[in-house]
Amino acid sequence: MTFMRIPLLILAIFLCVPAAFSQPGAEIVAMINKGELDAAAARIEAVLKTRPNDLATLTQKVRLLVIKKQYVETETLVNRIITRDPKNKIALNARGVAKRDGKKDFTAALADFDKALAVDPEYPQASFNRGVTLYLGKLGEKSDALDAFSYAIEVNPENATARAMRGRLFNEFGRYKLALLDLNKALSINKDLPVYADRAYAQLLMYAAGDRSVVQAAASDADAALRINPSDATALAIRSLLKPGSAADAQKAFQIDPNNYLTRMALGYLKRSNKDFVGAFDEFEAAYKIVPNSTWAADDLFIAAGQAKDTYPKAAAAYRELFARRITRQRERVELLKVAVEDDPWDYGAYERLEKAWTELLEMIDKAHGRMTYSGGRLVTKQVPEYDAESKASRAYWYDLHAKNPKNVCAGYFKYSFLDTNANGFYEPNNKRSDSFKLNYLKGELANYDGTNGAECAARIALYISGLHNVFYSTSVYDPALAKQFAERSKQIKADLKNDPNIIDGAGSTADESLSNIAYWKAQDDAWKKELERMKQSGTSSDGGSGSGRRSGVDPAMERAAIAAYERVHPQIERLGEQIISAAGKVQNGGSLSFTFKGTRQRITNLQRQMVDIYYKFIGVHGPNLPDSLARHLKSDVGRAGNLRNDYSTGEAYVASGQCSSGWSGYGC
Repeated sequence: MTFMRIPLLILAIFLCVPAAFSQPGAEIVAMINKGELDAAAARIEAVLKTRPNDLATLTQKVRLLVIKKQYVETETLVNRIITRDPKNKIALNARGVAKRDGKKDFTAALADFDKALAVDPEYPQASFNRGVTLYLGKLGEKSDALDAFSYAIEVNPENATARAMRGRLFNEFGRYKLALLDLNKALSINKDLPVYADRAYAQLLMYAAGDRSVVQAAASDADAALRINPSDATALAIRSLLKPGSAADAQKAFQIDPNNYLTRMALGYLKRSNKDFVGAFDEFEAAYKIVPNSTWAADDLFIAAGQAKDTYPKAAAAYRELFARRITRQRERVELLKVAVEDDPWDYGAYERLEKAWTELLEMIDKAHGRMTYSGGRLVTKQVPEYDAESKASRAYWYDLHAKNPKNVCAGYFKYSFLDTNANGFYEPNNKRSDSFKLNYLKGELANYDGTNGAECAARIALYISGLHNVFYSTSVYDPALAKQFAERSKQIKADLKNDPNIIDGAGSTADESLSNIAYWKAQDDAWKKELERMKQSGTSSDGGSGSGRRSGVDPAMERAAIAAYERVHPQIERLGEQIISAAGKVQNGGSLSFTFKGTRQRITNLQRQMVDIYYKFIGVHGPNLPDSLARHLKSDVGRAGNLRNDYSTGEAYVASGQCSSGWSGYGC
């Protein structure tokens, strides 16, 4: 990011921060501090006519000269003063400014500021100017400048300019929340500081990271910056990014500063929205070259390369290279997270992060090699040795971890995900375990909980067991009383589960929600049993008729039971569908930054998988006896939300045309 108006910020420190000096000369000092420079100059000359060697007055003349940017005269006078008073901190500070801003000799300037601080370690002007010199002169590390500004703020907490400069540095370090704190404080002290573009930038990057609460403030600050300076390239680019389709802003920003990476990002989004994927790739590549450490720029370059790779060889090569880098980094991350698990074998969070990282690694390898494709409407899976090896390694890791410590409830909990896989880590229908088998496994793992270690894991196991017992259409394990018992056990272990536990067949995200869900479905089940009993007593005849879509040869009692079950399942499907569509709308509203909504996308995935699972299990039990009209309606409801996808680059929602195994596409695959 290109930052501007630094001279204005530096001048502000001379005009806004009082200098420390010795008497006499209070009248002159007051004039300078008020900005009455001509009056101060006249008064200084009047004093020097009668007392030409008065050090106090000469010192104030040095202040006046440096404020007027008369740097040659400043150095000449300072050298005279220093000969007589080597510890004159005001003169040393002024000479440092003259060397820095006049000669651009940052090293010599820094030496003068250090001398001034040796005289008075809490001299505010020298501490501030030291930070400015380190920053502008690129001396040492950026962290040295950050430390210098922090010290200047410690010396004078009301130094708005130092806070503004530190906020700018925090932006460069990618610490946007800290930048926002400093910039807010700076503007609360001096609302005229030209740092609105800096604050808009911090808010933009927070927004890109998923914080939607700052988007309006970012837009307002960009507008404020442009009212001060209509040619602020940073503010123009930010306004273009926050207002998709603002071509004029993006193009003007580029004309002003083609080396500002935000201008290239803005043009990239603009070209992508116009389906110019080749042009978008070139813009994002240019942005990435300017800021190679920016995750945001790297992510968009990767997306753009994927969109242009089929028609642009350069993009195809970049896509392969970027994908290979991502896989390498992700594999390194997996190894680091294994170490974290070893360091704290009872930390649920460490296990969860490892599992998610490994899942993401497999997804990357899958996509990089095009492992799964569609041909003739059917899913085709090709063999990818790298994927096969990683899948096997993942399963082996969890099994080995559990074997090393069979009493560790966390190892047992995360091994659970692989119960239905073969030795190579792949799911196969003939490997699928029954609900009863899974219940026995989970109950055995829960029994290993010693009341102290692995509480989070034990609580989630208890909730998992509760969910399995609440699978109302599974006659082998459905037991509301046991579901309630284990939900209460989960609550007892850990009342407030962190994040969201695994959701099984309607079990809620907390123990309290699970208990409420159990009570609801028990009431539904009791009502269904009463209805079945009523049907037994009143006969099994059904109205049938072509309008109902009744199937021939269906036992009327089984048909009635299927209809009653439909009346229980259909509202649940509808509720899930509403949640999915609502979440998809949130992502779509994100426009060009919709790719940042990772949490919402994951929630969509979880909801769709839950809905599709409920549907298939219901159809497996009652499908043959359900009237065609109801079957079509239920399938339509599931298809509408289960197939919903969202384009990662444009935010456009659509129903996917491809199909996954089991006949479904979208997040439910």
